[in-house]
Amino acid sequence: MKVTGVKVIPWKVGKFRKQEVSRGFRLSFELPVLAEDAWLKLYRETAANGLLIKLRRKSSVRNETLGYFSMEMISPKPGSKNLYRYNQSNKASVGIYYAASSVSTRLDQLPCPAFNHRYLIDDAYIETNRLGERFWATSPSDRQSISAKVERISYSPVNVNGGMSLAGNYHIDIALYDTLGKQRLSSYIELSDYGAIKKEETVVIKGCENYVVPEKGNDDPTKKFKFGR
Repeated sequence: MKVTGVKVIPWKVGKFRKQEVSRGFRLSFELPVLAEDAWLKLYRETAANGLLIKLRRKSSVRNETLGYFSMEMISPKPGSKNLYRYNQSNKASVGIYYAASSVSTRLDQLPCPAFNHRYLIDDAYIETNRLGERFWATSPSDRQSISAKVERISYSPVNVNGGMSLAGNYHIDIALYDTLGKQRLSSYIELSDYGAIKKEETVVIKGCENYVVPEKGNDDPTKKFKFGR
């Protein structure tokens, strides 16, 4: 299991959409692969039918959780108690976007990003921790109900709001999960690799110096604004 990619997402902005800032980035990672009989044993003995994925951002002053996600790996076939469907997906990804692009589709379509967002990510890569041997513990003390929203990772992209700045190190933790009972059933395993956003360059977008975000309901956000010279 490891982080496999940090892909910066470009955002064309300005009067003719010729300048570029960053919407954010997509963090790709590998998931543990268990044999079908292992999933069946876990499901019958502990109710674990999937994986819980925790996304963390770590910096010199904070260690915050940005979101929880899940993937269902085993489920009974409809109308049967002894036949099961298995999902052996071994890859997943999460998009971490700036607030100006993630808060709403309306703000995402503006020619000048809201919140005075002018960042261009120009230093993003994968770093490695030497964590040694890792394993799941499934004792009662490692179980926890998850009250926060847990978003299901499926075929559609999953994105989170990373805030005004995305600088920091992005870690993935994985645990066994009961998707029906919304309960973590094991300790977390931290992936040894993580995504690092080290440098955000501030870009001057010509004509956007005095831009005011249009009020909600204006179908064309450019009509009430004249670009500066």
